[in-house]
Amino acid sequence: MLVTDSRFPDEVICALNFEHESLFELNRLCQICSNFTEQDFEKLGAVCQLAKPTCAENLRHLAENLDQFDFAPGVHTPEEYGRYMIQKSGHFEYDENLDEFYTYGDYGVQRMLQEDGVFTDRGYVAYRGALTLDELMRDDPAESYQQEAKMEGMAW
Repeated sequence: MLVTDSRFPDEVICALNFEHESLFELNRLCQICSNFTEQDFEKLGAVCQLAKPTCAENLRHLAENLDQFDFAPGVHTPEEYGRYMIQKSGHFEYDENLDEFYTYGDYGVQRMLQEDGVFTDRGYVAYRGALTLDELMRDDPAESYQQEAKMEGMAW
């Protein structure tokens, strides 16, 4: 299978092995992502750099749980991350008159030490879910089989 036109970020395309992927899983992934905005796709690309998915099923689980990841687009240093968190994240009421008193780098480092995150080409991304990333990307094989059987018209 050859993909010539896709809205998926390169990280998603690279994680897929189209010769061995299930069409069912590819369709499920596409269905989950059908209403994604450009920002969602940008975030998914960063999440892929963090989680290192290896198949459509892994990618689908990441896409389904995108809300469990914090993403600061374009952020590549602790200082930029601290600035982003204080000025743009919505967690704080930023006062530009106090800008010279903020120590963005220190705050960025402090946040990073508390999170499971990395700097990627796309920005800073952190996972804040309760499961490990491996558990998040893992699926229940019985559940998958039941869903696939229903789609093929089989009754249980």
